[in-house]
Amino acid sequence: MINKKSIITALFLSLSSATMVNAVEVKDLLQKAQSEINTINTKALIELLKKEPNTALIDVRTRDEINKDGGYIKTNNYTNISRDKLEFLIPEYAKKDEKIIVSCYDGNRSSLAAKTLKDMGYKNVIWYKDSFRGWEKAGLKTSSLDKYPESLLYNKIEKIADGVYTSIGITAPYWYESTAHNNNLGFVIGKDSVLVWNAGSSYLLAQSFHKEIKKITDKPVKYVVLENSQGHAILGSNYWKEQGATIVAQEIVKEEIEEKGQWVFNRLKKALRDKFDGTKLIMPDKFFKDNMKFDLGEKIVEAKYFGYAHEHSDISLWLPEEKIIFAGDLAFNNRLLPIFEITETQEWLIAWEKFSALDAKIVVPGHGDTTDMATVTKYTKDYLVYLREKIEEILDEDGGLNDAYNIDMSEYKHLDTYKELGRQNIATLFKQMEFE
Repeated sequence: MINKKSIITALFLSLSSATMVNAVEVKDLLQKAQSEINTINTKALIELLKKEPNTALIDVRTRDEINKDGGYIKTNNYTNISRDKLEFLIPEYAKKDEKIIVSCYDGNRSSLAAKTLKDMGYKNVIWYKDSFRGWEKAGLKTSSLDKYPESLLYNKIEKIADGVYTSIGITAPYWYESTAHNNNLGFVIGKDSVLVWNAGSSYLLAQSFHKEIKKITDKPVKYVVLENSQGHAILGSNYWKEQGATIVAQEIVKEEIEEKGQWVFNRLKKALRDKFDGTKLIMPDKFFKDNMKFDLGEKIVEAKYFGYAHEHSDISLWLPEEKIIFAGDLAFNNRLLPIFEITETQEWLIAWEKFSALDAKIVVPGHGDTTDMATVTKYTKDYLVYLREKIEEILDEDGGLNDAYNIDMSEYKHLDTYKELGRQNIATLFKQMEFE
């Protein structure tokens, strides 16, 4: 008669033995890989990044893992390529002779990834053995796909001045994790009512923003002002409409929503999935041409239109008493501005002169941290002027687009979205200037 207990015991011992063998094999694999690659620790990486701040750092975790682990290493040239896609995507992000730091959470997977890159012919690969866990333990700068997990907002509310607040969006493209909160939202509290800057990317994000506002004031939201017709500005409008707010935009927004509104809606719906529930595309209630004032009760706020900029309908929100401006996409910081086919950079520079004449003391840019005029001038006006001048020189010498791609962009490579937009901006502007 077969003894069931003996069978179970034998099976358990067999599985345990197999697990031990696998563990030994993995350990040997890691040791072999780590013995064949260049290695750097946290202290040495800090020194390297001081000398070469634009060195590429590739994180081979998945986005879900980055969220669960608490974030990623914040450097000038950070890229996330999950380990399963590394061989396929690395040619898009690095050249064979480029210096590449490879990281993960604890250093194990990244050592295997570094060995793979070395075997593929990448000559200057360095394994960061401490990886994110060591970097975070050292108290060094990190970022996250979602800085405020308790809310659909990417970031907590930040006070700028008495009665003036913002929530800074992620300086990255649309991501599910950040609920496409990649622009800056804001609100201003008067004696009687509240004005909200940007409706947000969806019904649920607008609702989450309102919950945070209610923690600070019980005054009603009377106005919601849209910076332009982009999805992250307009698609939360139906939530605010349900709350009794009046939705306001520059008059060009009407034709832009009619022309591309459904495309914008479909794009965000695809990106946000369940986080897009309840969202509807609606038209603003009121439009203005050049400016519109809002009396919130002992506080006057003014929406201003300076002309074509990043998009044709871009506006700013001006608080004259505090000299604070919510610049919208007229001004950028922390991330590289995008030049679209509809972007008219000459007109943007004309609009900039009117914008800068206000001499704002505090600037909330369209994307990036609250800052000052000197900073947004450097990364907006100066960038546009520099790029135009360099392309003009190339065109004067009958050069081509390949020559334009060699323009020295070292002053801007550290900005978020440079990898996505750097070459694209050059190509778009080059083609435009050929016909100016």
